[in-house]
Amino acid sequence: MITIRFSKLVIVVALLTGFGSCGSSGNDDNSDPVPVLECLPPTGLEVTLLNGSTAEIEWTAMNEENQWEYILQPQGTGTPTTQGVALTTNPLIISSLETTANYEIYLRAICSANGLSEWAGPVTFRTTIPDGYTKIWEDHFEQELINTDNWTLGTLRDPGSGDIIPGADGDYLLKDKYSGYVTLEDSYLENGTLVLRNQKRNYTGTNPTGEYSYTSGWAMSMHKVYFNKGYIEMRAQFPSGDKVWPALWLIAEDLVWGPEWDMFEYFGKNTVGSDVMAMNLMSAEWPQIQWSPGYIYNFDQEYDCEAWHIYGFEWTEEKAVWTVDGIVKRELSSDGFWNRWPNEDMYIVINNEVQTYATDQTTQWPNYLKIDYVEIYSKND
Repeated sequence: MITIRFSKLVIVVALLTGFGSCGSSGNDDNSDPVPVLECLPPTGLEVTLLNGSTAEIEWTAMNEENQWEYILQPQGTGTPTTQGVALTTNPLIISSLETTANYEIYLRAICSANGLSEWAGPVTFRTTIPDGYTKIWEDHFEQELINTDNWTLGTLRDPGSGDIIPGADGDYLLKDKYSGYVTLEDSYLENGTLVLRNQKRNYTGTNPTGEYSYTSGWAMSMHKVYFNKGYIEMRAQFPSGDKVWPALWLIAEDLVWGPEWDMFEYFGKNTVGSDVMAMNLMSAEWPQIQWSPGYIYNFDQEYDCEAWHIYGFEWTEEKAVWTVDGIVKRELSSDGFWNRWPNEDMYIVINNEVQTYATDQTTQWPNYLKIDYVEIYSKND
């Protein structure tokens, strides 16, 4: 979620001259003066991106009237001089915004007795979808049950084909560096979001067999939803803490390990450091793989993991671009990768996991990776 606040409080004291005084001739009116009401601009002007092309505008009214007008214009246009669009709704939803555009918004009050207030603003924001793309698929998780045409929940094995993620230790555990045994009960829909939960509890696993101290949520689109290049966007809340390991990633449809796109993979603590969001490419195929890592350090400190953010990943023949709330955080050129640049169908994996080799000193249990929506876009010809 992108949240931008603008606060401007104007306090006006109006004094009337010409008060009557005792004993003055021609004026024996000693009543209190009628105050002049000022038309105050709104405060707390706030813009929240609900998706790549829709914004919600909220504010605090400073007058009794509930009428305002706004100007939405390209960033840098300057203070508006023309009349805006009148409205009575707070908040205001603005949809069908141009992609990759930088906007600024102004708002002022309409006061019936005192005209118009000064403009509040600007608040600047940008949309997130790269230019030249068209949406081809989406899931906003608005139904009561998961759409099984899109997702497999709570297991690493596709129930239709029987295929399993390459190299998995079993149906419910990818590798021993993961401590969370995957369960269906930790993978569910709630209030229009996909929720993947980590729990700290004793659990007896059957595949692979063993006793586990944690359980985790898992969702994947193997053989159901996959694409070769394009733009994918997710609105998500990540958990924080030293032992968490949530990730949004892409895996090859051909069931050979590699290539792999780690779109956004959060480490509460690992060998790179603490509070790190990884944005990686693993190119080629096992065992001739090569890693190209990228990181956002102090991610929770800077962004607040548990706030809603829009995570975008663009993959073309020429480059890969990672964005958070529309801001580019990493760009990787395909130059130098020769025949190792990914060029095949890849499916989505979303999982909340527990790191085996990390400490457990700052993690809250249970914790959650929440997904508001997933959208895939194809580049226009």
